[in-house]
Amino acid sequence: RKRGKGQTIQWLKKKGERTDNTMAKEKEWLKYIVAVIISILLAMAILLKPADLGGPYDAYFSGINSTLKANGIGRPCIVLDLDRLDHNVSRVMAHIKPPLHYRVTAKSLPSIELLKYVMKKTGTTRIMGFHQPFLKMLIEELGDVDILLGKPLLISSVNEFYNSMPQAQWGDVSQRIQWLVDSEPRLNRTLLFAREKDLTLRINIEIDVGLRRGGVLTPQELGRLLNIIASNPAHLRFTGLMGYEAHVPHAPPILSSPSKAFKQAMDTYIAHCDYGKENYPGLFKGDLTLNSGGSTTYPLFTGDLPINDIAAGSCMVKPSTFTGLKDHLPALYIAAPVIKKRGGPQIPFLDYADSLIAWWDPNMAETIYLYGGGWAAEIVSPPGVKDNPITSGPLNQNLLPNQSNYNASSKTPMDVGDFLFFHPQQSDAIFQFEEIIVLRRNKIVARWKSFQTKY
Repeated sequence: RKRGKGQTIQWLKKKGERTDNTMAKEKEWLKYIVAVIISILLAMAILLKPADLGGPYDAYFSGINSTLKANGIGRPCIVLDLDRLDHNVSRVMAHIKPPLHYRVTAKSLPSIELLKYVMKKTGTTRIMGFHQPFLKMLIEELGDVDILLGKPLLISSVNEFYNSMPQAQWGDVSQRIQWLVDSEPRLNRTLLFAREKDLTLRINIEIDVGLRRGGVLTPQELGRLLNIIASNPAHLRFTGLMGYEAHVPHAPPILSSPSKAFKQAMDTYIAHCDYGKENYPGLFKGDLTLNSGGSTTYPLFTGDLPINDIAAGSCMVKPSTFTGLKDHLPALYIAAPVIKKRGGPQIPFLDYADSLIAWWDPNMAETIYLYGGGWAAEIVSPPGVKDNPITSGPLNQNLLPNQSNYNASSKTPMDVGDFLFFHPQQSDAIFQFEEIIVLRRNKIVARWKSFQTKY
């Protein structure tokens, strides 16, 4: 339909008015939506707002803090609680009874004095060693011990060990070490070395019971190694088997379970033992070392299995990752002193937001600077202290040490000279410190040395 000029103008005005009305309504809706979004974000911020976790040391750590300060310690140190260690020793020995024998894992307790203490408490002379440079030290410092290697070593490493001591001692030390062998090629290289050095080496064979970290997989493969040993009695002596089952506690629920995984591991172990006894009775006699177990699984072993040798070390001090040891007590802590303290989060380039950040997270109200840091460990005392995710470095990267900053609640009464306590994830953390501060009832009773040989 044709419109006149006037009608067209009138129509355009009405259309413009409708458009303006629509735009106005859209703006109102947009304001409403923005307001709703802001309200939701504010509500989420309030709901997610961290609680103030600050507070004083508990009685236990307050005592240790006072002891360290009173003794003039002003550097990072690792602290060992002998009372708690004794408790853990009693727990281990309540499970590991004859015919089972306890073997101390040296790498988990890397201190001669600590090893001597545990050996005396448990009445054992059995050691599990892992690092070639430590072997000579263990033999010289611990006396008449039996050392079972926890992993196979290269022949070049074995050769280095023998060359580190007078040749007149080679025969004696060969009777105190069980070299772990995991394959036929390695056994053949070991045999060649023994012939060259005119030695008789004690051989323990590793079997794979499910960990998939090496070892013979079938009884038939074990038979080939036993045949080599039986054929070379002048240079090789069979001393037993080792089947480590560290995978058992980590069995995924969909695929397995710890109880099922343990039974499968033991069934595998039994199958290898039965094969050896049936086909090589001359080797499977006498006092063999049939080793298994670890700090997380030692309570599972009883005398009705062929295993007679249980190795464990970390359970004696219960690091933070060993949560399954319900009846054990943490006995090892890292203590680092505060060297500086400032108010606010102290995040570079975000000074303008200090107040907002501290309001949202009250555990960032203050900043403390530690002597050292970077340890693979969990903060345990006092409460309300946290690692700053923006300014912190990666674990085990700041060990010389330098300084690290942590945030704390204003309710956490820490000052310069006070200690922040960490629970190490692994007991091997001892190795990162030259000295162990040994406590009993909040008194320093000894200062032990960690292994001095580094790698």
